[in-house]
Amino acid sequence: MEIGASSACFYPLETERSLLHIAELGFNHCEIFFNAHSELRPAFIKELKTVKDAYGINVVSLHPYASFGEGYDFFSAYKRRFSDATDNYKRYFEAAAILGAKYIVMHGAAKLYDIDMAEYAHRFGIITDTAKSFGCCVAHENVVNFLSGDPEFSRYMKSRLGDSYKMVLDIKQARRAGHRPEEFIEIMKKDIVHVHLSDYSEDADCIAPCEEGLFDFESLFSLLHKSGYAGKYIIELYSDGYERKREITQSAKYLDAILKKVRQG
Repeated sequence: MEIGASSACFYPLETERSLLHIAELGFNHCEIFFNAHSELRPAFIKELKTVKDAYGINVVSLHPYASFGEGYDFFSAYKRRFSDATDNYKRYFEAAAILGAKYIVMHGAAKLYDIDMAEYAHRFGIITDTAKSFGCCVAHENVVNFLSGDPEFSRYMKSRLGDSYKMVLDIKQARRAGHRPEEFIEIMKKDIVHVHLSDYSEDADCIAPCEEGLFDFESLFSLLHKSGYAGKYIIELYSDGYERKREITQSAKYLDAILKKVRQG
């Protein structure tokens, strides 16, 4: 399947068991969402790699569990904390190198902690340069109630960092923030490198993508295709967004068919 899945879909199941679920459901691509500091131990990363290799899964991205604290850690006036946090994230970069993951997903700050946006962009540039030295890329995700939830944040970061600024587009987060995915795509175009998918209904704002859902995936795929998007699409849900694991596989098949139609013109 061209559509992948995030281990976050099975939270709070342990990360290694979530990855095994993804493998057993037949997915070829995945995101691994880490949920504890101990999961960055070399022995644990080796365990994940064993599963990945056994099933031939492409690990597209890694998602740090402490994203809620990235504003305080990376983007406050206390520079030593920024330095320490960057060193700490090197463990994710090392894990990415071992697992073959290209992207590290960052939420960034919910507000500015006594620094201005120019300093924010400067520090993000340092983080991305550090990641590059390990062969991976840090990509900023749009998240409701975070600075990145506003498309103008992406416009500013792009103006400061140019092509080195990459983005993860999460369609549910865009909707929650009152924005359309198209607003981010117009600004970022080919520098969107990773996309998180989910659907919604009149009763719930995050469900497994399906024909009964309200999101227009064909329009999304068409717009991204025209913009030159070359990344993977990853289903990222909450465990209350579906009832049975097979619904995630059904979602992937549903989305695969739409994606194939768009690519064939």
